[in-house]
Amino acid sequence: MIARGPCTRRAFLAHAAVTVPLLAVVPSVLGAQSNSPVNMAGDFYLPVRPAPKANAVALLDGDAINTLERTLACPCPCTLDIYTCRTTDVTCSNSPAIHRDVVRMVDGGYSGDEIVAELTNVYGERILMAPRKSGFNLVAWFLPFVAIGTGAVAIAMLLRTWRNNSLAAATLMADGTVRPIRPQGTAEEMARLNAALRDDPR
Repeated sequence: MIARGPCTRRAFLAHAAVTVPLLAVVPSVLGAQSNSPVNMAGDFYLPVRPAPKANAVALLDGDAINTLERTLACPCPCTLDIYTCRTTDVTCSNSPAIHRDVVRMVDGGYSGDEIVAELTNVYGERILMAPRKSGFNLVAWFLPFVAIGTGAVAIAMLLRTWRNNSLAAATLMADGTVRPIRPQGTAEEMARLNAALRDDPR
């Protein structure tokens, strides 16, 4: 009799129970990152105009503003950052409007982190080109990779188990350890069985 490896039906179902839910989570997590509170058929721009600070001094120059805007996502469906969108897409009215708000906040004495915070308070995390790697966002950032890795490991384990079982069966058949099952009985019993089979109308 061939010894079964760990790849039983119960083991297969156990692997599937772990892998399938993780893979099912990936689209929902990625979709959650792209949800937008703005009506897709309307204007994507939302004003962000906090009051200037007293005795405001600009803390960012033009290059720093451009660098900052490369970390900010245009809220329209273009998927570009604010800097790239406003400098390459002349049809978009959202990125220039957000750029004006950024410049206004810079002139109002706000730092880069403060500007990002103000924009995030209004637009949510979708204004960021990459989610902040903290709290739930950290989990959401790594969960797809964990799910894919877990699924790959589970599939590799199943394939390895099936391959080992196949090789073991081939080895046992080759050395004669496994033989066809033959009916057991006395000569008289076998004669009666053969007669019964011949007389069976089926």
